[in-house]
Amino acid sequence: MASAARRGLTTAGSVAASRRTIPDGVWPTMITPFLSNKEKSIDWKGLDMLTEWYIRSGVAGIFSVCLSSEMFQLTNKERIEIAQRVVDKAAGRVPVVAGATFEGNLDEQAQLMRDMGQIASAVIIITNQIAAMDDSDEVWLSNAQKLLDLTGDIPVGIYETPIPKVRSLTPAMLKWAASNDRFVFHKDTSLDTATMINKLKAVQSVESTKLKFFTAKTQFVKTLLDNGGNGFSGVIANFFPWMMVWMTGKGREVGEKEREKMHRFLSVSDRVLAHKYPTSAKVYLNKFYNAPLAPVSRIFDVTLNEQDLMSLESMKEYMEETAKELGVAIVDPTSQ
Repeated sequence: MASAARRGLTTAGSVAASRRTIPDGVWPTMITPFLSNKEKSIDWKGLDMLTEWYIRSGVAGIFSVCLSSEMFQLTNKERIEIAQRVVDKAAGRVPVVAGATFEGNLDEQAQLMRDMGQIASAVIIITNQIAAMDDSDEVWLSNAQKLLDLTGDIPVGIYETPIPKVRSLTPAMLKWAASNDRFVFHKDTSLDTATMINKLKAVQSVESTKLKFFTAKTQFVKTLLDNGGNGFSGVIANFFPWMMVWMTGKGREVGEKEREKMHRFLSVSDRVLAHKYPTSAKVYLNKFYNAPLAPVSRIFDVTLNEQDLMSLESMKEYMEETAKELGVAIVDPTSQ
C-alpha cells in the first residue's frame, strides 16, 4: 500500500480528525467492474466512470468495498486499491466509506481497518465477520470494542450484510454504538419496518450522536425518512441513482402525491433489478447507455436472457416516464 506521506496524508488519527460529518442522502453500494479476461481483473477505467457518474447524479457519498462490490471475492490488496482509486477520483467532492473486516482474527482485521483508515472517511465493520454466528451479543460487543481499541480514533461504521448470513444488531447494540463518537455510519438491513424503526429510535435516544442511519431496503425509505432517518444505501442506486437522490432530497419537500409516485416506482423496480444482480446492473448500464462495462462477476457466471433484458427495458421506460412527470434529470454515465 502507498504510504500516507506519498498520498499527502499524515497519520490515521489526524486524517480522522479532519473528516467531515457523514451527510444525509444516497450512498450507492458500489459495484466492481471486472474485465473479460481469465483473471477477471478489476476494470479501473470502469471504476472511475462509475465514481464520476454517482457524483454527477447527486449522491451524498459512496460505499465502496461492500457486497455489491463482491467484497468477499476481493483480496485485501484489491480492497485497499479500490478504496484508494474511488477516493482519488472523488477528489474530496463526496466522502467514501469502505468495508474493512473480513477473514482473519481481530488483530488482522484491525490492521486492515488501520490501512483503510488512511484512505476512507470511515471504515465499515461487517457485522457477520467479527464474531461467530452462534456467539452471544456480548461476545460481538466485546470484539467490536477490541477493534475500536486497536484502531486509534478512525471513524467506523456498521454494515449488516445479508451474505453469507445476516447478523442484525439489536436496538440495545445500536444504542451502544450511537453512544460512541467513533460510530458515524450504519447500513440497516431489517426485514420489516417495525424492527427498523425500533433500531432507529435507539440511535435517536442518544443525544448528539454522530451515528447516521441508512436503510438498504428501497421499500422502507419513505418510512425511514418520515421517522427522521438519514437516507439510503443499496442496490437501486446502481441503476438510476438520481431517482433515489430525488426521494431523499426534494421528495421531502413536495406533496404526498408526488412522493407516493416515486415510492411506487422505486418499490416495484427494486424487485425486478435485483434479479441476477450485480451482473444485471452492469448489463443495464452497458445496454442502455453504452457504458463500457463487461457482464462479468466473480461471484457467479450468469447470462441475462431475453426475458431479463425485456424486464430491464421496461424498468428503464418506467423510470423515464416517472422522471419526466416529477422533473428529475437523468444522468448518462458516459457523458462527462
